[in-house]
Amino acid sequence: MIGERIMRGTIANTPIEAEREAERARADLLRRAEAQGIKPFASLEDFAGDPALTADFDVDAFLRQVREDRDRPSGRSID
Repeated sequence: MIGERIMRGTIANTPIEAEREAERARADLLRRAEAQGIKPFASLEDFAGDPALTADFDVDAFLRQVREDRDRPSGRSID
């Protein structure tokens, strides 16, 4: 009809629904990775304990970068 507008509302997920959706996506990703023979990391310790993955990892450079990032002033201001 001419001159009429159809108003559509956006239905937002509740926090619980959003959390469940994220969990389903995460579980799907893990299933697909394992089906391809990829062992996903469940924790940082898993990553750190794998010498093949950490052979080229420079701990000192990483810690320097973390300190620089921590000490860098934030671009956000508190109003």
